[in-house]
Amino acid sequence: MKIFKKGLALLLSVLFVAGCFSGCSSSSDSADEITSDTLLIAYTEENYPFIYTDDSGNLTGLDVEIFNEIFNDIKDEEENYAFILVDEDYELGEDVAYTDSEGNECVAYIMAGGVQKDNDSIDKDYSFTADIVDNRIITVTTSSSTVTDYANFDGAKVGIVTSQAKTAFEEHSSIMDVCKSTTDYDDIETALADLDAGTIDAVVTDEFSFNVLDSKDNYTVLDSELETISYVYAVEKWNGYADSINEAIYELKDPDYNDADGFTPLVEKYFGYDANAFDYEPSND
Repeated sequence: MKIFKKGLALLLSVLFVAGCFSGCSSSSDSADEITSDTLLIAYTEENYPFIYTDDSGNLTGLDVEIFNEIFNDIKDEEENYAFILVDEDYELGEDVAYTDSEGNECVAYIMAGGVQKDNDSIDKDYSFTADIVDNRIITVTTSSSTVTDYANFDGAKVGIVTSQAKTAFEEHSSIMDVCKSTTDYDDIETALADLDAGTIDAVVTDEFSFNVLDSKDNYTVLDSELETISYVYAVEKWNGYADSINEAIYELKDPDYNDADGFTPLVEKYFGYDANAFDYEPSND
């Protein structure tokens, strides 16, 4: 282990540690005090709806609730767990995430908070769980739009919402290059208002943004997506936590282990629809 302190990470960890504990307050296994027996779950920033501070000042979100449900199934010798804020270049299993009052240094082996799979900067360093949720990059039109599939974007005026949608659209240059124009929008509501008014012919956005809308029946989502972004949990390379988390979520989701599926309702609670991508099957070995 690297025996050094990352000043920013440690400072932020101290400032946010109370919030980390309060966000796990529904579980008797959440840490009132971080010790060497605490399982640390790192996150680099608040990222709604995966992990964020609610109006009461408590850390909450999909990942917080999932670990609240599965901790007893994934723990080894740990007595409790806590979410810990670290800096952006934190290395799981290597860097110090927290130093207690006696100078004991603790590291994190799990990263949560909306970790994207297929990210070159981390894929070579970590192992990953099965996909937890997926976010598709989609194209939305109206019945009067001239854009009815991805083959007839020629001359189309396209609105783009979210940076992820913009990146995905730019990667499909054969589609983007034939458009008459592209316009970036800060929010889905403004883009759809222009779509309704005929100012633009289509809106490229992500499913997370579109599916939370109260009214979307007047719109058509084109068949196929431009890209699918998968969110996972990262763990130290070859660490057994990935298998343990997969098994625990499998049991949380499978009604044979519970009275009902306890995983999908959590996803629907935070995303407003079933963004569930978890399709893990345990080994028969």
